[in-house]
Amino acid sequence: MESNILKRLREWFKKNAATLPWRPADLDAPRDPYAVWISETMLQQTQVATVRDYFVKWMKRFPDIETLAKANEEEVFRYWQGLGYYSRARNILKTAKIVCESCSQAHIARCEMPRTRKELEALPGIGAYTAGAILSLAYHQKEAILDGNLVRIFARFYALDFLPTDKASAGKNETGKNESCAEAYWKYARKVADTPKAYMHNEALMELGRTVCKSKNPECANCPLNGGCRALAEGRTGEFPPKRKSAQREWRGTALVVESADGKLLAVSAGQPFLAGQATLPHFEHSRNATAGIPAEAEAYFNADNIASIRECGSFRHGITVHKIECKVLHVKLTTKAGKKIDPRFNATWVKKEAAAKKFANSFSLKAIKLAFR
Repeated sequence: MESNILKRLREWFKKNAATLPWRPADLDAPRDPYAVWISETMLQQTQVATVRDYFVKWMKRFPDIETLAKANEEEVFRYWQGLGYYSRARNILKTAKIVCESCSQAHIARCEMPRTRKELEALPGIGAYTAGAILSLAYHQKEAILDGNLVRIFARFYALDFLPTDKASAGKNETGKNESCAEAYWKYARKVADTPKAYMHNEALMELGRTVCKSKNPECANCPLNGGCRALAEGRTGEFPPKRKSAQREWRGTALVVESADGKLLAVSAGQPFLAGQATLPHFEHSRNATAGIPAEAEAYFNADNIASIRECGSFRHGITVHKIECKVLHVKLTTKAGKKIDPRFNATWVKKEAAAKKFANSFSLKAIKLAFR
């Protein structure tokens, strides 16, 4: 992008930058790298409107990386509940502990995020985009970023008929060597970053993609880049970026709300299709036309001779990563008290009903529990 276009981009951003809890009023001010890391991780696969409140609550409870490093996984999941993609939360905690341990070993008084891309990308859950965001927005280094918004802008601005995830070659680069599709996009991102105020260009492009250069109905008349956009000049904005094949998969199954005679609920954290490693209700897949009654898979969690009652509570829809879920709920009351051994491969525990909202820190389980006790 030419310098005059980048100047218009900066001017547009200064007038139109949204007020966000992770964005200082002074757009030239360096950021807290911890806050950048948390906000950018939350924003992966999640809308800004959703992240606002989560970020504020998170920062009140975990105001710095040292506080976060002392937390346990269960509490971290509780503050992440509703954002989905729980591996993000697990990696955040792992990274906080690693960073604080490294700072302690180096006798650094105040723990802080690393300042090089190599160090950042070596940490759990931090990839090229997040590393670039931390280095650019927090440390004001000339580092590139590339998220979905920038991919859409570059695809339209340069009329790129491929995506960075495509495996085919994007063509020859300036040296005559074949260039991968990913490298082609990163090349444009690095050009934007190799300028004064790269941090502002990066954030302005993210804002532009979110509010103006939208995937549907882009507001090209209000875009500061419209003077150089090839797709607009050719009347083909709807063609870029090229459509990606949907990776969404349908999943149908059953969630079990197993209640003991003394009012406790069964929680498992292993051997499940989803939410591995965190407390969830037992759940398993079956066909749409599964027979009524007790599914055979359910008997792995209790002895059918100990059932006091069983009730179908309806179903709910849910999304986890690429899965589009349709889940039935069975409420099973037992004649036996909590404590009976469950197959060890499920890593089972019993939870008091009144503690369910705290223990089951995922909306999948909470939706099922709500149906069972409505």
